[in-house]
Amino acid sequence: MTMSPVAGSLVVAVDGSDHADRAVVWAAEQAALEGRRLVVMHCLGGWRGVPEWMALWNADGDTLPEVVDSAGRDIVEAAAQLAKRTSPQIEVNPIVVDLDPRDALIEASTQAHTIVVGTHGRSIWGRVALGSVSSATSQHASCPVVIIGHPPVDAPRAGVLVGAEGTAESIPVIEFAFRFASQRALPLTVVHCYWDIVGEMAQGRHVATTEEGVSELRLVLSESVAGLAEKFPDVHVDLQLARGLVDVVLTEDEPARDLIVVGRSQRSLWARLLDGSVAAAVLDRAHGHVAVVPETQPLAATER
Repeated sequence: MTMSPVAGSLVVAVDGSDHADRAVVWAAEQAALEGRRLVVMHCLGGWRGVPEWMALWNADGDTLPEVVDSAGRDIVEAAAQLAKRTSPQIEVNPIVVDLDPRDALIEASTQAHTIVVGTHGRSIWGRVALGSVSSATSQHASCPVVIIGHPPVDAPRAGVLVGAEGTAESIPVIEFAFRFASQRALPLTVVHCYWDIVGEMAQGRHVATTEEGVSELRLVLSESVAGLAEKFPDVHVDLQLARGLVDVVLTEDEPARDLIVVGRSQRSLWARLLDGSVAAAVLDRAHGHVAVVPETQPLAATER
């Protein structure tokens, strides 16, 4: 699989469905805002490797792998045309790969700037298959993954919402939210959750119920955006403390957000599992778009 077109690009996965078309439109708009190439990727899932003697033939004498390959090219070309209609100024590279979409997207994430995928379709099979792709990619990708939901068309939006963990490793998560809000001229809400069972188990935090504890958390919240407000002075920022579980807090006013941003830990396996469950819960509850952003590796871990 040649990944050279992927380096520094936005990569959007397509399969010819409506949810994929929504992802293409969003990705094309974002590529234009960032001045990046857009790679439109369709995955065949290994059909090219089907032994010829096992393949079926159609009326024209084409084998099943040939039929699938031709259909894949049609899908990716149609998606590329949609992207160019959406943002004529961007460079679009359509590619077809013979891999499972989860493997292909995770591999692409090692070079891509951002991966964009649609959420599930309406059928039971669509919910299972596509949910599996978005979930696996968001949990294992090396770059940010944006999962495009299906919010009501005319629903009002309240900008970008990001969960602030308050650690040095989570700075890329907050910066992603700031940059997106700046690019789209949207307000940003940065929320820090307390009385958070998952956070306590992951980091041993004490539940802050006293006035002193809450004041301490306000300081943590302010420090989590230090420097970024100056870097993105055009972004209107609202800092909030919220008492409750992260996934509930981030989705309780859905579908009022243009984008929800959540981090994914690079710490211990246990922490990754906990953060992965939070991200999965947000994806399950949210109607709109969700970005899952990898945190940086802790210094102690990189030095080992």
